[in-house]
Amino acid sequence: MKNNIIFFVLFGLLINTTIYSQPYYYKSINRQANDEYGEYTLGNIVRINLNNPANVDTILMNIEGMSAVLGDETGNWIVYESYHFLILKNLNSTIEQDTISFNDQGVMRFNYLQSLNKLFVYLFGGNTFETMITFNPNDLSTQEVIHKKIYDRARDFILSKDGSYLYLNTSDSLSKVGQIWKYSLSAHQITNKKNINDIVLPGSEKSYLYFKRNGLAVVESYYSINDPFDYFRIYFLDTDTLSIPIKARGPAEAHIASDGKYLLLFATLLTPDSLNLNPTGKIDIYDMTSGEMKKTIQLPSGGEVMCFENYPNNVYYVKDIELPTRQVWNLDMDSIFNVLELTNLNPNSVNINSNSFTLTVNGKGFDTVSTVYFNGQPRATTFVSDSVITAEILSSDVTAVGSFPVWVTDRYSISDTLQFSVMQASNPNLVVSLKNSLGNQIPASNVMYYESAAGKWKDAVNNGDGTFTVITTRPTVSIRMFYEYANQTVHNVPAQNNTYTFTTVNAAVELRNSSGNLIDQGTVQYYAGAWRSFGTTVNGVANKELLPINYSFRMIYEYVPLDKQQDISTNSTVTFSTVLCTVKVTKANGQPLSGASTKYYSGAWRDIGLTNANGEATKELLPKSLNFRAASGNASKDKQQDIGVNNLVEIQLP
Repeated sequence: MKNNIIFFVLFGLLINTTIYSQPYYYKSINRQANDEYGEYTLGNIVRINLNNPANVDTILMNIEGMSAVLGDETGNWIVYESYHFLILKNLNSTIEQDTISFNDQGVMRFNYLQSLNKLFVYLFGGNTFETMITFNPNDLSTQEVIHKKIYDRARDFILSKDGSYLYLNTSDSLSKVGQIWKYSLSAHQITNKKNINDIVLPGSEKSYLYFKRNGLAVVESYYSINDPFDYFRIYFLDTDTLSIPIKARGPAEAHIASDGKYLLLFATLLTPDSLNLNPTGKIDIYDMTSGEMKKTIQLPSGGEVMCFENYPNNVYYVKDIELPTRQVWNLDMDSIFNVLELTNLNPNSVNINSNSFTLTVNGKGFDTVSTVYFNGQPRATTFVSDSVITAEILSSDVTAVGSFPVWVTDRYSISDTLQFSVMQASNPNLVVSLKNSLGNQIPASNVMYYESAAGKWKDAVNNGDGTFTVITTRPTVSIRMFYEYANQTVHNVPAQNNTYTFTTVNAAVELRNSSGNLIDQGTVQYYAGAWRSFGTTVNGVANKELLPINYSFRMIYEYVPLDKQQDISTNSTVTFSTVLCTVKVTKANGQPLSGASTKYYSGAWRDIGLTNANGEATKELLPKSLNFRAASGNASKDKQQDIGVNNLVEIQLP
């Protein structure tokens, strides 16, 4: 069996399992080894996930005399050769492994027949030549050896959609007329014979039948040397029906997707030795209901096509599949016709030499692989929704005045184009603005600037539109932004014909209990010259737009305040956590005291509750040093303890 055999016609669901397999390409990797008996081959079996081609799993290692491997698409079974033994392995079992043939020369097909619960193997044996066998998947006992006369003259064969029939591209033994035989794998007999001439286009000079997917074939017809077109039709084997013909310039290799809803024509060219046809990378996709060509795609030339029965809507075009540099294109009919349209850009213009900024692109049809192009160059793109994506535009992108095209691409589509304007700044000075974390401009409290050590901080001019202007003859200045009582300073800002934007962050202060769950009723403050209101936790979180600097934050919960310092420029989420404080009250003899009153002091004495039968009362509190009191009858006792160090407060009453 050769390593480059590719198996496209596997079919089935899992046997006694719920795993739904990825589209795997199986491959053997061999190396030479030596022992006292001489040199021999050791092989590993790996599989490549075509939906994630960087994912390569090694599933079996160090197989002696390894040749090659095939796997069924259910992900349950592989069949491989070791010293001409054909071995069937259940991947869901660590031990199940059976030899099903000896003196084997190669396996051409390997299927799981779901409707019959059988394994189907078509192999080439050294003594028996081609052999078709079905097995019981539970004990791997042979159920049927299909008689050689059924497939002796077959040029190709394929399964029905449900795996209960074999279709064979063969010929009548007497007339030699090309026929399609339908063989029942349950009744063990031929149930129908159909002349291929009955399904070709009338009057065509030459026609070819190609089996493609289970239950599906393509009939390709030619008329005359003066007609440059080929004619393609899908033949639905299970229903004995034909699609409308597609007229296209050949040569092309046809493939089927979505159970015959679409026909994909891969343009081909003769190789220099005129022995083979290689794909050029041009792919035309036709709707087989209307005959309309829905899309044309251009991919790199020299690839190959792979199809998988459990991915009926997908056709995979792969290049260098066995190399680490492999490329895989998934032609997914569920998304390939997606239309990208742009509505507007925000912003749609900036002044020349502006700082880097985030461009918001509004439209429709966006997905996670959409990429924004600015003036012909791809830019780092973030998917927000199917109608919004953002891109990071560099300061180097806006160093010249003019209009620059913006468009969006995904795997196979290109959107319409909008124009982005870079303008000469109308203000020759330095314009300073403030934007929030969403990129929207917000009004600053004030802006000041500092020219030199000999000077002092000066107020910038308030333009009344949320921006401020710094007027100076200095080439650079330091500027200070004031917002929500805090300020942020930056240095060495170019002060001539420039804009500078400060950006706030969406600071989130969260409160979690000792179990890690978010909790409400926490009051939050931050310090900026004085303690300022931040908000109250809702669903455990309070948010506020603040300048990205270091702050002291205060959480007040159950009347207890706790302070924490954090630089929100590096981490905008500030987390406070309570501890489950347990006050345990015992009698003088050390026995638990139930019904005792327990309190803690924070501005006043606050209730924890009455102790239970174990003498314990509990409450979620912020971890700090507190005074606790236990009382029962006329007896009362106080104790101070840092519950951040030890959350069990033990009090013994006399």
